[in-house]
Amino acid sequence: MSTQLYDYEIFRDSQAVASTWYSPNNTCVPHFHSALELIYVHSGVMEATLNGKFYSVQGAELLLVPSYTVHRYITPIKSDTIVMIIPLSYIPAFQKKLGGKIFSLSHICDDPLIMEVARCMQCCADLQLNKPDSMAIRGYIHVILALLTENIPMEDMFLRDDDALVRNVLSYLHSNHKQALSLNSIAEEFGYSASRFSHIFNKHVGCSISEYVNTLRCKQVAGTLLDGEESITQAAMSAGFNSMRTFYRAFMQVFGVSPSKYVDAFKESNVARHTASRLVTPE
Repeated sequence: MSTQLYDYEIFRDSQAVASTWYSPNNTCVPHFHSALELIYVHSGVMEATLNGKFYSVQGAELLLVPSYTVHRYITPIKSDTIVMIIPLSYIPAFQKKLGGKIFSLSHICDDPLIMEVARCMQCCADLQLNKPDSMAIRGYIHVILALLTENIPMEDMFLRDDDALVRNVLSYLHSNHKQALSLNSIAEEFGYSASRFSHIFNKHVGCSISEYVNTLRCKQVAGTLLDGEESITQAAMSAGFNSMRTFYRAFMQVFGVSPSKYVDAFKESNVARHTASRLVTPE
């Protein structure tokens, strides 16, 4: 796993610059952000849920995730994808055009359009691996946005009440996940019965409140461990866990490895990246 993937998993909601990378077997927990997100599936199948709507994205297909859309990805068996995150402020020429708007299609199967967009995404991913400061990245993203806005109609972002509610709930959980939380207390906070609230949340997010809260806590622990300032137990307790058994189980579900292996893999990927950079011969 690359350091870029680690960074994205922990800090994806606060990115200020565009990022593009290859993501085998793409999976992510439910979240939303203000940036536009593109996923090109090169091969295999990736399943996605956008504001409660399910998509099965096959090889040579593209998924567009508008700003403030609650989304999650799962790879049932295998997928090879390219992920691109574009904060609207990164390309000022398109910021006004895309602000408050969404593309009328999310799942794109138009071969000529996809081929051009995928080629630009691949160039960005390759440049970000080898020349992350290259101005060409911004140029390719200009081309991608031009292709999309010229070929896919835009429409106003009309928000359903449930969509707005779920985004507000996710923001609330992001700010309060270290506190003692329960389904009943959160439902009461937003003026809903626990059963109705649970139904809306599960439909849009695809997991329970407790699973989502534990995911946020695990992301905080991961960032703390990579900083190396606290022990695993200290980091888990600081993030809001009151049981190490619950923490270890949740961490494995989110990251697929134990906390210690997560840190070791991060260190190894850092060493590999620095070694590769020293082997590059200037032209």
